[in-house]
Formats: sequence, C-alpha cells, structure tokens
Amino acid sequence: MKYLTLYLSLFSLTIINAQSVIINEVVSSNSIYIDEDGDTPDWIELYNYGSQDVNLENWTISDDINDLSKWHFPNVTIPANDYLMLWASDKDRSQITSSRTLVSQGDTFKYFIPSSEPNSNWTDINFNDSSWDNGPSGFGYADGDDSTLIPNGTLSLYLRKNFSISNVGEIISLILDIDYDDAFVAYINGIEIARANINGVPPSFNAFTNQDHEAQMYYGGVPDRFTISDFSSILVEGDNVLAIQAHNVSSWSSDFTIIPFLSAIFSSTNNIGIEPPEVLNLNDNNNFHTNFKISSDSETITLSDNTGNTIDQLLIEGLAPDVSIGVSNSTGNIVNYIQPTPGLENYSEEFIGSIQNEVVFSESGGLKDSPFYLSLSGNDSSQIIRFTTDGSAPDSFSQIYIYPFEISYNMSVRAQIFSDNYLPSPVSTESYIFNSNHDIDVLLMSVDPIDFFDNNSGIYVFGPEGSYDPSIPYFGANFWEDWERPIHFSFYENDSDDFVEFNAGVKIFGGWSRGQNGQRSLSFFARGQYGDSKFEHSFFDNVNYNDFQALTIRNSGQDWLRSSMKDIMLTSLMRNSELDFQDYNPVAAYINGSYWGMYNMREKINEHMLASKHNIDAGSISLLTNNAEIIQGSNDEYHQLIDYIENTDLSDDSNFEYIKDQIDLSNYILYQATNIFINNTDWPGNNIKFWKHPETKWRWIMYDTDFGFGPYWNISNFYENTLSFALNPDGTGWPNPPWSTLLFRKLITNISFRNQFINRYADELNTRFLPNNVINHIDQIYSTIEPEVEAHYSRWKDDPSVGYEITEINSHIEYYVDNMKSFAAYRHPIVKEHIKEEFNLPNYHPLIILNDDTSKGFVEVNENLKIKEEFWTGDYFETVPVKLSAIAEFGFEFSHWSGDIAGNSETIEVLLSGEFEVIPNFVSTETNIPIIINEINYRSIDTLDTDDWIELYNPNTSSINISNWIIKDEDDTHIFSIPEGTQIEGEDYLVIVKSINDFVSISPSIPYLGEIGFGFGGSDAIRLYDQNGTLQDFVFYQSTAPWPSCADGTGYTLELISPELNNELPENWDCISLGGSPNNTNNNSIQSSPLSQILNFPFGWSLFSSYMITNDMNVATVISPITENVIIVKDYVGAAYLIDWEFNGIGDFQVGQGYQIKTNDELSLEISGAYAFPEDHPIILTQGWNMIGYLREEPLNTSEVFSEIINSGNILIVKDYLGSAFLPEWEFNGIGDMQPGEGYQVKMLDEDILNY
Repeated sequence: MKYLTLYLSLFSLTIINAQSVIINEVVSSNSIYIDEDGDTPDWIELYNYGSQDVNLENWTISDDINDLSKWHFPNVTIPANDYLMLWASDKDRSQITSSRTLVSQGDTFKYFIPSSEPNSNWTDINFNDSSWDNGPSGFGYADGDDSTLIPNGTLSLYLRKNFSISNVGEIISLILDIDYDDAFVAYINGIEIARANINGVPPSFNAFTNQDHEAQMYYGGVPDRFTISDFSSILVEGDNVLAIQAHNVSSWSSDFTIIPFLSAIFSSTNNIGIEPPEVLNLNDNNNFHTNFKISSDSETITLSDNTGNTIDQLLIEGLAPDVSIGVSNSTGNIVNYIQPTPGLENYSEEFIGSIQNEVVFSESGGLKDSPFYLSLSGNDSSQIIRFTTDGSAPDSFSQIYIYPFEISYNMSVRAQIFSDNYLPSPVSTESYIFNSNHDIDVLLMSVDPIDFFDNNSGIYVFGPEGSYDPSIPYFGANFWEDWERPIHFSFYENDSDDFVEFNAGVKIFGGWSRGQNGQRSLSFFARGQYGDSKFEHSFFDNVNYNDFQALTIRNSGQDWLRSSMKDIMLTSLMRNSELDFQDYNPVAAYINGSYWGMYNMREKINEHMLASKHNIDAGSISLLTNNAEIIQGSNDEYHQLIDYIENTDLSDDSNFEYIKDQIDLSNYILYQATNIFINNTDWPGNNIKFWKHPETKWRWIMYDTDFGFGPYWNISNFYENTLSFALNPDGTGWPNPPWSTLLFRKLITNISFRNQFINRYADELNTRFLPNNVINHIDQIYSTIEPEVEAHYSRWKDDPSVGYEITEINSHIEYYVDNMKSFAAYRHPIVKEHIKEEFNLPNYHPLIILNDDTSKGFVEVNENLKIKEEFWTGDYFETVPVKLSAIAEFGFEFSHWSGDIAGNSETIEVLLSGEFEVIPNFVSTETNIPIIINEINYRSIDTLDTDDWIELYNPNTSSINISNWIIKDEDDTHIFSIPEGTQIEGEDYLVIVKSINDFVSISPSIPYLGEIGFGFGGSDAIRLYDQNGTLQDFVFYQSTAPWPSCADGTGYTLELISPELNNELPENWDCISLGGSPNNTNNNSIQSSPLSQILNFPFGWSLFSSYMITNDMNVATVISPITENVIIVKDYVGAAYLIDWEFNGIGDFQVGQGYQIKTNDELSLEISGAYAFPEDHPIILTQGWNMIGYLREEPLNTSEVFSEIINSGNILIVKDYLGSAFLPEWEFNGIGDMQPGEGYQVKMLDEDILNY
C-alpha cells in the first residue's frame, strides 16, 4: 500500500441522525499544544455544525469498538457552530471547571534591580516593598515584548505581585505560566513553587544561569508551564503574594524577559481575576481528559449519544507526529492537516492522504572502501523522489532523483517521496564514510546545516558578533541557548554490519565546556514528534537494559584533549558497588560526513536511567540536584529530612534511627568516601544529584568527576585534605558552601556513623582504591579509547579553542594519563593520614586473614568485603571496631576462629592495636549438593484448583534437615519459615502449599507442608534460604516467553525437566503432566530426543544455532572445545564473546537465537544435553532485523517454516550466512531448506512470533 488515502466523506462516516456533532479533528502524536499540567497529550476536537446547542451529558467516546461507552461526558453543552476539545491523555477528568487567571501580562508589579543581596524576607506577604518601583509586566530590554524597560546589562530583577483569593478550597489546580529569558525562581507567600535554569537556594542576586533560555511569546510561542503541587498548604484566604527573581545569563546578554501568569482552575464557576488569555489555552471547555490515549498506528474513535447510538466514527491510521486528521471544510472529506487548529475552523491547506512507502537505498550507510553508484527507489509512477546531500531534510524544492549517482566522498544522503496533494513519506537517511578505519563504534549524525551552523539559528556556533560575552565561556552565544533541533543518527558497531538508526531531538549539552571546547557535547532526546519515542539498542556492554529516553555524547569536559577519559575512568571505577553512574561507550563521530572526533557516549542522568537500573517506576522518582533543586518529582521529603538534621542531636542513637529510615547510608558513605578519595574539588557544592522512590531511601549518584585526580591546572593535588574540605562548616560559595557540607557534618557526629564511614573508606582503600588496582583500571579504560586517539587529537588540536600547542600527540596524552597514575600511587597513603588527623585516631594497623581452603568458606569484613583469598591484608584504624563474619559454603559449617583470637561465634568485632591475624576454620557437613526448587504451581485451573504450591527436591542420598529455612517470593516481606524438625529424605520431595484445604481436596494422599501464607504471581520469584540466611536456590520465572506459558491457568504446572539442569534457565522448564507431579518425579519428556548435535563451521564468518540445552549454556563453556580456532562470537544485538580478551558480553546462549561466529579454520563442535523441542520454544521476532536459530532435527523448506506469518505480509526477508535469500513478497526462495545447526537473519515489518 503506497498511499494512505482518506477519500471517505463526512456522511459516509457518520450515522445519519438528527444530531449535528462530528469528530472534526484528531491528533494522535502531539508535541505542540499543552494541557493544564504542561503535558502534550493526544487530542480530539468535536464540532457542532448545527444551528442549535447540543448537550452532551452521558454521551460517550471511545477508542475501543468493543466498548463504545469507555468515557462519559459530563453535563456540558457545545453551542451552535462551536467546538469542544478533549485531551486523549488517559488522565480521565470529566469535572466541569472554571479557569481564571489571577496574575496576567500587563498587571502592575513592584520591582527592584539589586546591587547586593535583598532582605531575606522579600518573598513574604508582609514584606514592605513600598520603596520598590512600579511597572507593568513584561520586563526587559525593549526588544518587542516588554512594557517596563530595565537597563541593558541587568543581571537580575526582583518582582512582587499581590493577589487575592477567597475560596482556596475550590481550587483543583494552580498553574504558573512564565515567559523568561534566561532563568527565574518563583515563590508564593515565601515558598518556592517553580524554578528554571538556575541553581542555589535561593540563588544569589548576581548568580549566573545554567545556560541561555530564549523567550517564546515574542515570536508567537507560548510561555513555559509549571503545575504547582501542594498549593493548598501555600495559599491562604485573602491576600497572597507572587514573588519572582529573574536572572540573565550575563551582563553581556542582549535580551532579558520576564512575563508571569498565575492561573487557577476552580471546581465551580468563579469570577476572581480574568478569563485566561488565549495564549494560555486554558478556557473552560478544554480541561476534559479521556481515559484512553490514541494509537498512531491504527485506531477508531467512536462518538455515541446518551442512548448508545453511534453519532460519528473516525479511523486514525499511520498519522505522523503533529499532523491531524479531520473533516475538510470545502468537501466534507476526511483529510490530513500539517497545521492543526484545535478549537478553531480547520485549516485551508489540506492533503487527501499521506505516502506510506519509504525510499529504498541500494546501498546501506556506513564505512565504505570504494566509490559506488547509489540508486533510490520505492516510489511508483505517480510519485517522485527528492533528495539532499548536505544533511538537510528534503523539501518540495530539493533535487529530483532521476538516475543513479556516484557516491565517492563522505556525505549524508536524505530522501523523501513526494506526490501532489499528499503528505510526503518519512525522510530516509543514509550516511557514507570512505577510507576511515575505526576500532571503536561509529556514530553518524545528519543535521540541517542551518540548525547547527547558521549564525542566527545554529545551536553549535557563537551567533552574531556583539550578542555574547567575548570572554570564556561566552555567555549569550547560541550554544548557551536551550534550543532543540531535529537530528538523525546511525550507530554502527565496530567489526559488524549491524547498525541502528533513530530520529531524535538534539541540544548542546554541558556547562562551561560549551564555550571552552570547540568540540561541543550533545544530548539526544527520543520524542514522538521526531518519530522515535525511545532509543532501543544495547549501546553499553555493562548494563542489562536497552531502552533509553535520552543519551549524551560528551567531549570530556575539562579533560578535553588531555586524557579524554577522566570522568569515565573515575565513575566506572565504582562499577559493581552501591553507586549509580552513567555508563559509557567511546564512539568515533561524524556530522554530515565530516569527522567530528571521538566522544564518550553516556547515559543521561534522569528518572528513566534510574528506573532502568533499579526496576522501578520512573514517574514516582524524585530526582534532585545541588541544594535540593528539583529535576523531577518533589523535594518536600528531602526538606523535611534536612530540617530534622539541622534541629536534632544526631549523636543520640535514638534520634539517628530516623536517618537510617530515610538515607541509604551505605550508598551515601561510599559516595562521600569516593569523592573525597579522588579529590573532587568541583563538589560538594556542585555536581550533586540524588534521588528517592517510594520503595527506596535517598541515594546519591556519581557524575561529572572531571576535577578529580587533579584538574589540568592543578594536576598534582593528591596531597589535598578533601576530608576536611567536605566537613568544612565555613566554605566559600563555591565549591563547598556550608549547605553542601551540612549533611555530612551532622551525620559524622554520630559515633556509629563515624565508625561506619571510617571502615567503609578503609574497605575501599584496601581493595578498589589500592594503587595497583586503580592503575590497572586506568590502563584498561585507556585501551578502550587508544585506537581513536591519533585521529581525534589530529582533528581538534589546531582548533582556536585549544589555546596551546600540541606537537606530539602520544606524549601529550601520556603526560595526563601518567599523572593520573601518579595520583593513584601518591594519594593512597596520604588519605590514611587525613583520616587519622580528622578523627584524632592513634594509628592504623594491618588486619591479616589466613584461609587455607576458600572452598569451605570465607570471611566477610564490615558486612561489605567478601575475602575469598588464602592470604589477605588491609589496614584498619585503631579504636574503630572491625566486624568479621565467617561465612560457610554449602556443605560446610563454621567451627571456630584461631590466630590472634579464639572463639566460635560466627560474627565478631575486633579492635586493632597492632598487626592482627585471624584464621577462620570450617568443617564438612554430610552433604554438598543443594536443595532444588523443582516444581511451581502459580495459577491453577478451576477444575484442578489446588491453589499455589511449590516442590523442593533433595538430590542427595541422605536426608537434609531444613528446619528454620525460609521461603520468599519476589517481595521480601513475604516470608515462610519451615518448621523445626523438618527434613527431606534423600532423593525425595517436599511439597509446600498455600492452602491446605484446596490442596487436599485435589491431592488427598500427597504429603505436604503449609500453609505458606502468600501466593505466587505469573511473573515472580521463589527464593530458598537456609537457617543462616544464605541463599540456597532461587528461580525468577515468568508466564510469558522465553518461559513456558503453558502453566498459566491451564491445569499444568511449571516442572523442571531434570533436577540435573540449571533451574535458572527458562528452557529447562516445561509443562509435563496435567495436574503436575507433586511429590513425584517430573516425567522427563526428552528421553527419546537427541542427546547431542554436531555443528560444522566453515572458515571465516558464518551463522549458527543449536537445538540442545546443556547444563551450562555459557558461551565460553559451550564452545570451549574449539576456542583456539574461534576469533569472535556475536549475538543479534551485537554483544560479543572475544576469546583473546577473555571477554564474554553475551553470557549464555539462548534457545531459538542465531549467532555469528568467525573462525580461522573449518571446525566441528559436538554439543550434548537435552533437546529443545521446537513446539515449546516459540521465537519472538522484533521489528527490523533478527538473528534466529533453526530448532528441528531435519531440514524443512523455508516457506513451510514461516508459513504461519507469511500471509500477514509481516516478513520481509530471510537470509542465510552465504547471502542467499527467501523473499516471500516475490515468491522467491534462494535458501531452499533450512538446515539444523545454521542461523538465519530475518527482517520483520512488525513484531511477530515464529511457532515451529
């Protein structure tokens, strides 16, 4: 289908009846119009084209043809020839409201231009502002949007405006709309309600803003919206005051604007204030919200009257962002509009449909060895293709494609299909780079040169001369503006043909490095308006998620063209600790074909990053920065915490209990110790981010550590006492003002916290922070960027922003890398002295742990370090107790301590006064094979309703006493303690049930234990702990693929195929017996299946798969017999197993997946294990390219394998490793039969499931 054509007329869509209301216009992906919350939901516009008013009470509107009464209208009337707008937001609001603006543009304010800090009470209602000047808003420099002029060069302006309210209880929403250039903080009655683009609580009168921010209203835009939470505790009956401090980016700035609006939405009719100005879009008929959103793919909206009759229906299909579908004013046909008009008559320029097919490039983008001729196709005879080669998106004046043209130099080619009266196709982009070899991943960016480099509107450049401060960092320059532009980027994985591409928004990112460095950092934003609502790819090897809302590519900040790796080195030093940090990936970058040097791609710190790392809801996270300034959520809880800390004696342990409930002390202590050790002197009054979720305590994030290990102007500052610096009560405004050290100063007054801090710092000094460990980490990080160093420094070393000469690149970067290594070596002994001095400790001494057999057990130090070495030593401080715990491995138990201490308590505390030696002693128990979680019944069928139960299996020949063992599900509060005297006989079972009555009613003769007191969900965990709290076994299962779904209310249970298999892996579970097999052997259905498979690999690259399930599916284990002849193995997302580097980024092989392998010889590999029945392992096919396995024992024709999904038209192509293809659309099968042991590439139009 090449067009989506909308020829249907109004009357063919509308059921003929007496009503005159139609669905007049709909947008399914809106980024332009904002609701009262400041969001940009989908929207629906109704129009009453008749001559009579129409009351809509109890009418309904729905996006579900099976539920036409989904959302009910309140008692609202559409006047004749008028409109009603509904937000399709899923917020479900139908209350009739009254919107009033209390403070508006043109209102008279009291204002004051300060030359020093104002009275601290200036935001209060009772402050005497009689000496302040009067003037109408807006305020500024006479640049077209100002009623009150202030002198050029003004850095800050303070405003006050009184307003009165007599019915606070009827307010359901309070909204601040504000047009500003460049920053502000707003208060009501002395309480901060909103801020943007500035730090400090409060900001000082001469504070600079974080960046430029352009006012919007003077060129037809709308002010920024801030919805005020908890307003009922701020407003008072009668007089209130709105106070605002507005700030300019610098005294050199050419513009200054502040225009505030304060509006309230009331639950009943109200005449306070004025009707909201049109620019606010707050009239009383556009505050309704449906309980559904609209899909951009395909959705039918149905309007029904109060008797259930269908009044109108409108099909929304393939609608582009910010494009509307609606009724033509001239023809009555359904058409598209590129200029939506909510609440107004539909626009005159209309399109009868949109082009759905896209341009096809004969050559994919990426790194190329030689020139070629590029063909563009995908259009039919009535359509033309237009293209550009400069990075800009094509328009109706761009060059028309006629015949293939040569690509012989770097460029970005962007193309679109056009046809008269139709919206053009989406822009297709490919970037081509010649004769460039990179050993790191490559990022190809395509942008309109005007968006980046135009003197007036380009975000990357300085802008017109005279419009910015001429000194570094050039405040007022374009790159300080908060401008967002569209960008297309493609990400190519090194040594692979795999790539992903996205359309996104882009901004300049960073602080002073914007002006200091010619190579500027960038942020990418996934937004529906550009086409991609998330960046779905594994950009980073060390995170287990691949969905990102935003990414940054960072130029290394203050470390640019020095080591170019300091921040990624210092933050990643904390990997596998309690600290969150942004992961990284060095990339070679190009803009419109021009090499732009090396960037460090990073995660962007936001609520989505934290949600992904901790598997929590992003919308419930409060993320704060610096002095509790809000990034996301609320700072109320943190202010309450600080208030408690300021006014409470924390040396009293009973008072400290509240702190333990509020702060993740382990995280906070490690955060403090790390910044102190690395001597981060752009901290703690800056670069602070911390967060909380209802399910967590307050936690801190490591980021922006460029000043650590010595900034470039003070590179040998390893001697500095950062501990004293972080505890200074009288620090300067930057970098350690008193507010920034308050929390640490107060907590350290508690002796338990002090000891915990000292011991944790010592733990890190004895392990992670040891000089050799840090130096090895520096070398490892440098090895990731070293391949790109020469090209990167050659690109930028002569840039005017560098300011010094780089004559020899390798010696230049080695100077900075070697200095970091020197810092690591010298810093370590010095900080121990700092700890002694700060806390007046006598000395530190070595603790020595001797353990001649670590297979029996190990020692845990300070509930932190797990020492599994035969000999270990670390220094700890005199008078500070060190906690030691002996942890026995399964099959052993702790006996006693020896060395410089004697005793048989598993946990002891020792005080060191000199060298101290401890030896843990363990003895064998009767068995060393763990108890196994063998069967799970998490949802019964009604006819066999035993309620939930699980089965444990003892694989040993002798019985095991499991008295006081504990069973938990995913919720730590769900605990079942196994009664005293419980044991499982050798090679026998134990069934544990939720409901005794239900279980006995179905299985009366089967022994059981219970009741367990909680049930198991379709996606849950079963965890088994021994009497010491040591985890003995666990299963995290799901009711959806890749786990078998057949146990979800079908009468079957989830059974482990064999007790010898790894029960963590979904492929080792199946549904074997109806009703399950409690207290009995799980009937093994794989005995007659093949026990091994032989795979044959040609020389070089090939694709392979296996239908075997082994006891250990780890890639390194499975291919170990042929490792010496294997170069690399890769999965479908590009994760790799690199044999020479001993790096396994793949982990375990997955049943049903295909893999790429490169060998240096022809090879054969035999894999033994259990057969993965194809019927039990459906393969999920994602949109785009997939790499799948073939699970049958015998060959089968490709068309038969994919027969179920061919008819849908969803499958585009299947390819084998030789390049032979199966093209269902062309009925061409160049593959023939699919073969056991081989892998295949499959490209899908949309998601689907392959069932063999």
